[in-house]
Amino acid sequence: MEQLAMGLRQAAEAVGLSHWTLRAYARQGKIRAVRIGRRLLIEPAELRRLIEQGRIGGDRNGNNIQNLGA
Repeated sequence: MEQLAMGLRQAAEAVGLSHWTLRAYARQGKIRAVRIGRRLLIEPAELRRLIEQGRIGGDRNGNNIQNLGA
């Protein structure tokens, strides 16, 4: 069964960030989180979106190294 959401520590470990950074991202609106009781949960799709936004290079959106004047 696919995991629907994970806690901040597990999500942070999955992407190589601290749980404090993910908490700040959620507060700033950079990632969407779900609060159930006292727990803050992150969906795997949201982590994939965060990684995709941070991707450097490639030719999507004209962001490759040649278009940066390097």
